[in-house]
Amino acid sequence: MSDVNPGSTTGMFASLSNRAYALLWWSGLVAFLAVGMQILARGWLAIELTDSNSSFALVLGAFGIGMVTVTPFGGVAADRFPRRALILGSHVSLTLSALWLGIMVVLGLEEFWMLLVASVIQGSSFAFMGPARIAMTGEVVERELLSNAISLTQLTVASTQSVGPFVAGVLADTPNFGLAGVYLLSAGLTTVGAIPVLMLPSSRPQQREARSPVEEIAEGVGYVARNPYLRVVVISTALMLLVAMPYQAFLPKYTESVFGVGVLWLGVLQGANALGGTVTALQVARMRDNTQLWRLRVISLTVVAAGVAVLAITPNQWAALPVLFVLGGAATTFQTANMSMSLLLAEPVYHGRVQSLVMIAFSAQSLVAFPMGVLADQIGLREMHGYMAAATVLVVVWSVLAGRQARRQTQASAGRRVAR
Repeated sequence: MSDVNPGSTTGMFASLSNRAYALLWWSGLVAFLAVGMQILARGWLAIELTDSNSSFALVLGAFGIGMVTVTPFGGVAADRFPRRALILGSHVSLTLSALWLGIMVVLGLEEFWMLLVASVIQGSSFAFMGPARIAMTGEVVERELLSNAISLTQLTVASTQSVGPFVAGVLADTPNFGLAGVYLLSAGLTTVGAIPVLMLPSSRPQQREARSPVEEIAEGVGYVARNPYLRVVVISTALMLLVAMPYQAFLPKYTESVFGVGVLWLGVLQGANALGGTVTALQVARMRDNTQLWRLRVISLTVVAAGVAVLAITPNQWAALPVLFVLGGAATTFQTANMSMSLLLAEPVYHGRVQSLVMIAFSAQSLVAFPMGVLADQIGLREMHGYMAAATVLVVVWSVLAGRQARRQTQASAGRRVAR
């Protein structure tokens, strides 16, 4: 990774001096707060309606289905069409889906299938929003500040997932507000978050030879496959999301059945997890030496494996607070490092499609949560976390070995170019 040079600009919030990125950042801050509130609302409503790991995991699976089926086309769209329009459209659909659920809960008409439909809509919305937001970051931010910008983006995600679930837990437990109020407030926030997007420049990505969406998807996959370092970054991100991150999906049931506490504690635990991500995102934002990203991702992934293992034996909700804090910090660090590297390693014309591949892994995480939830019902939540930790250790080992192989391949390729 010696070809990636450190930036010269200093300051933890340096990239916010870029007006376009600042607008994108503020929009994300408000929208992700709404999303963080819905994470708790969706999980607790599913538990209230079904009282099982597998049915709640099915809600996550519906979210994943929306993302898996649409994300490849979202990546193509981010490389082909104005990204501002894609982000705005995503805000509209997120607002409408939250508004619909809120009204249904107010009327007492909420049913489990409604959660499934709303999850598909929201997953499809993120399938367009995610690649467009990250690709637009790569478009408007200077290369030397990309790592800082990605860290600050992750800061909005982590901090709002800390504040959002906590606020939602308090409001859901408040008389005359409840889950209905959480959903309606979330709809209002996503609407507010669309306002800064309207002020963004309406640029169009670099034009390319016209191809069908399927051909462009295949071209993006082939591009990643030919780049050794980029291939390791994308695959390791996918594996980590699939085998380690489902601990977040199991947290509502873990709170209720293992720790024996209610929705307020769920908000506190989810908040501790996201607070760890907030703190570490601030620290990563200070980094200016992008050559350290590769090492940082391996260390943070190792901590994720340890955190999931410790969570499996945590005796109560009080002991779980520091575990989830560290676990959230390590997971955020790993994802921040990988996302920064994917932008630094990829050519701008491929940014949308490369990010869509990472997001497919994120959505697949929701899909595997269902069979993992069924298995957890059979063997127990603690045992499930033990197996997840063991699988994450294997991902760490693979990531180290594959990284060394990528370095050898890159050096051999450079040697052949010199020989010519």
